[in-house]
Amino acid sequence: MAQNCPPFGVYNFMNTALTIDGVAVQGYAEGDDVISIEPFKELSSPVVGADGASMVAINASQAATVMNKLLASSPMNKWLRNRVARMRSGALSGITFALGFTDLSLGETGGCTQASIQVEPNIQRGEKAGDMEWKFFCPCWQPGSVDVIR
Repeated sequence: MAQNCPPFGVYNFMNTALTIDGVAVQGYAEGDDVISIEPFKELSSPVVGADGASMVAINASQAATVMNKLLASSPMNKWLRNRVARMRSGALSGITFALGFTDLSLGETGGCTQASIQVEPNIQRGEKAGDMEWKFFCPCWQPGSVDVIR
């Protein structure tokens, strides 16, 4: 007799990777939100007229904000700080970079070829060295999926 068992899955952060300019990020902070990818704008904007008629305008934006929390000791912080210095110097090239995301546990991928730093982290020090939270802007985030043989 066959049993009706619910699906079973396995997740492991070790199967997740964020790459910046082709380099795998290392030295993540602790927590369940060390990588966050969210659309820059809402997908749709509903409008309800004075008489109750309604419509939805679909936003064409493919932009996304990617957030990454790192330990203060992560080597990626130095690379990113150098990129901030380049941006502040007025450089016209070398300020964007490729950003890629892969989660083999859940089969999700995504990326963009022209990411830029949107927000640099605050520096916080105390009993513990504070996390470094970087935010990136991706003008054309391309989500994807990967089939993983289990």
